[in-house]
Amino acid sequence: MIQKWWKSYIVWYANYSGFNKRNREEGLPYFRDKLFISIQLLTLILGAISYIPSTYTALSRNENNVFYINTTALVILLFTIFYRPLNYKIKKFIFSLNFILLAFGLLVFLGFRGNGSVLIYMITIMITLYNGRSAGLKAVLLAAVFYVILLLSFNYNLFHLPIYEQFEPQVLMIIIINNILFNLLIVFSVSFLINQLHNALLKENKLQQELLAKHNNAVTAMKSAEKSDRLKSAFLANVSHEIGTPMYGILGCTDFLKEYNTDDVEYQEYVALVEENGTTLLEIIADIVNISKVETGLAAMTTTAFNVNEVIDEAYSSLLPKAAQKQISFTKNNLVTRHEAMIHSDKGKLTEVLKHLLKNAIKYTQKGGVDLKCYATNKNTIEFQIEDSGMGIPKDQYEAIFEAFYQVDTDHRKALHGSGIGLAIAKAYTEMLGGTISLKKNNKMGTTFTFSIRTQL
Repeated sequence: MIQKWWKSYIVWYANYSGFNKRNREEGLPYFRDKLFISIQLLTLILGAISYIPSTYTALSRNENNVFYINTTALVILLFTIFYRPLNYKIKKFIFSLNFILLAFGLLVFLGFRGNGSVLIYMITIMITLYNGRSAGLKAVLLAAVFYVILLLSFNYNLFHLPIYEQFEPQVLMIIIINNILFNLLIVFSVSFLINQLHNALLKENKLQQELLAKHNNAVTAMKSAEKSDRLKSAFLANVSHEIGTPMYGILGCTDFLKEYNTDDVEYQEYVALVEENGTTLLEIIADIVNISKVETGLAAMTTTAFNVNEVIDEAYSSLLPKAAQKQISFTKNNLVTRHEAMIHSDKGKLTEVLKHLLKNAIKYTQKGGVDLKCYATNKNTIEFQIEDSGMGIPKDQYEAIFEAFYQVDTDHRKALHGSGIGLAIAKAYTEMLGGTISLKKNNKMGTTFTFSIRTQL
């Protein structure tokens, strides 16, 4: 019902604003303006809902300035949406400037305890979506200028900003630098996905070549970043929760795109391709954050009592479809008894180790299969073996493959891609779980990984 109402709402506004007279053969500008319609109408609904409690809170706390800027922003938003003589270029400019100024105002009067910095993140995403990377970078530059003025005002007492008196100058500078860098990350991530969709609409072959080139560049960049300094790793670890949010927002935009051209099979395939690559990018970012936490000593243990057999079954079931898709066998031989299965450890990290090793085994096995074996060696230790019939690993690289961003130097493995982070995470987590990990060549000409964990931590 809500979806039906939303579609009718979009159709009504397209007729009201004259957008329905546009020609879809305009290409990317047409789809960007169509996306802009959805963004501004959704913003109006959510903004109107949030205006009442925020206004009540501001007035009850005698924060009249917050009330004024919220009211002004809502009035400008209504003007932008319903004043028909405005073309879409002007609409987007006013819409963007309105929210940027609203964010700056909230930062001035509420500091970082308000939603000013979050609004800057979100408007940066939206500007990049409906205007492109160049406009997104200009928004970041404008935010950087504001932050510099804010920092200078704080250091030299140009303006009285009591909300920032709790910060030391060095701490405030670090927060501002992190915010600017994070905005840049948002712009490049969003523009990357939009560019891929545009190329997919033009030619599938061209998209595949560009994705391959970008992947190789990313692999090269990750190898060169293997020995990056501690500050960069700490930054990634500290903003891990903020990276996921905009990336999920980017993937959520593909849901809007799916609603268009529902009868166009080729169009829907390209949208699905963007969604798949976006999910892969999100997984890579999560792995980078996790290895950064390990390298900086910020990875914490969360120990609970749980049934290890449930973890084994969940990991096996989740990856069984991947094996079936490749038409290889995937067997499980769990010898851990019900009495031995109850352990006290970190369930999340054990799950990560199992899935990373099983994913690798399935990924690099083209024929034959993958076998998972689990058993208790004694009352304090459980051991896991993952055996595959894949292409194997050269013996002189047995130790090196556990280093972050390292990849086995064979043409076949390059063709299959990979960030080179999974095994480093698996080794680090295994050691945190009180165990060890090793590998050897098996009788199937593939590789057998063996790792153990302590049952009581």
